[in-house]
Amino acid sequence: MPRRSGRPFHSTNHLANALYQIDRLRAGSVALYCLIYEFVHGLAALLHVPLRRLVGILTLLTGTVALLIIYAASLDTAHPRGTPTPAGVRGNQTRTQDETARLIDRGHYLATIGVCEACHTPPAVSPAPPDPADTIATSQERMLRTDPDWFDYLDPQRRMAGGVPFILRLSATSSGVVYTSNITPDPETGLGTWSEDDIVRVLRTGIRKDGSVLFLFTPHSYFRNLAEEDARALAVYLKSLPPVRNAILPRSLPFSPVPATDVSPLLNAPEGRTNERARYLMSSIVGCKECHGYQKDGQHYEFVGGDRVDPFTGVFRLGPDLPLRQTEKGFAAFPYPGYALLYGGNLTRYGRGGDLNYVSNIDIVRALRLGISPVPDKYGRPKLLAHTMMWQFYSSMTDEDAYAIAEYIKMLQYVPHDNEPRLVYFGDDWEAAFEYMFGEKPSAHDREIFGKDGR
Repeated sequence: MPRRSGRPFHSTNHLANALYQIDRLRAGSVALYCLIYEFVHGLAALLHVPLRRLVGILTLLTGTVALLIIYAASLDTAHPRGTPTPAGVRGNQTRTQDETARLIDRGHYLATIGVCEACHTPPAVSPAPPDPADTIATSQERMLRTDPDWFDYLDPQRRMAGGVPFILRLSATSSGVVYTSNITPDPETGLGTWSEDDIVRVLRTGIRKDGSVLFLFTPHSYFRNLAEEDARALAVYLKSLPPVRNAILPRSLPFSPVPATDVSPLLNAPEGRTNERARYLMSSIVGCKECHGYQKDGQHYEFVGGDRVDPFTGVFRLGPDLPLRQTEKGFAAFPYPGYALLYGGNLTRYGRGGDLNYVSNIDIVRALRLGISPVPDKYGRPKLLAHTMMWQFYSSMTDEDAYAIAEYIKMLQYVPHDNEPRLVYFGDDWEAAFEYMFGEKPSAHDREIFGKDGR
């Protein structure tokens, strides 16, 4: 098209041509270009403005309008119009009901495969111990302390209400006790006054709403690797739970806990049946590393199983004196007919070069979701895994996640690490179990903290 700036023309003709070109728009982009050309020339004539100046003004106005449209669209995308979320929305963010429902579903899934209820749901027992004369109630409690199926005694009426005691033996003269938090939205004893951001922060850093710091031991020490949006989904889910009033005793520690500092910058978690997804899950919320590894001299040996050098990671205390209430003491962390110690197995045996490399992905998934060992017993029969495997929660894991983890385990390089026997029995001798675990006989202080001092 020839340039016409500085050349006189008749505005009426150009506007008429523009209207004519409207009927030809469907002919393609050339017709559109002609339309714009004729319209601008007509407008310049009507306003008595040089064409070049008018084009510059229109370009500036068009660019400004485009930027405003883009900015408005970005606000709509970040904060879609719809029903506001319950208390705890981030900034001015609003969500539709469908978006909130999706977050709740995702948070529920993560809380399930993260086994949150194992620590945050107390046993279904009365507030006070039964009268010894009540033989039926006493027998029922004895069953709870000795039946290995601890999943069965979780109280469905107090889901996530906390109050489970963890006795921390630090040395012969030093110890502590912490109680799991009430993470229901109860306004007085739980998270009812916490915002979503408050919950996201405490999940990923351990810093509570009031600025105090949680004592971060496994699995919470892994939550620093949670993607921010996964932490937010958990927060939305927790705020959707029925509130349960359950006052938690104050913890007792001989030191001041410190928050997590190396928090992951990840916004969204990887998805799909990939090694990246498996690595993320096992580093943030699924407990393979914590239960199947140990620490020595500040180094974490992952997937190789527990070891006697570490009495805190990769080992489970079993016994008939499991504390069922916040005020109770006991050596056991899981119920069992007698005292025993169970060490996590070496998962690298299923990997490259391992003696169990022949085990299929399907068998590993079955172990994860059904608690059936990939290796039969000495008679060739299917063998059930211990209830510490948490398979009751992993049974909800999607095919993608379960097979991603199985395939990742199969790609591990075998690391020789003999930790047999993994299950060591001590009958009714808690002192022998203690000495085997900690490498020394129990002190007077140890007897006191585990309730063995006769009081």
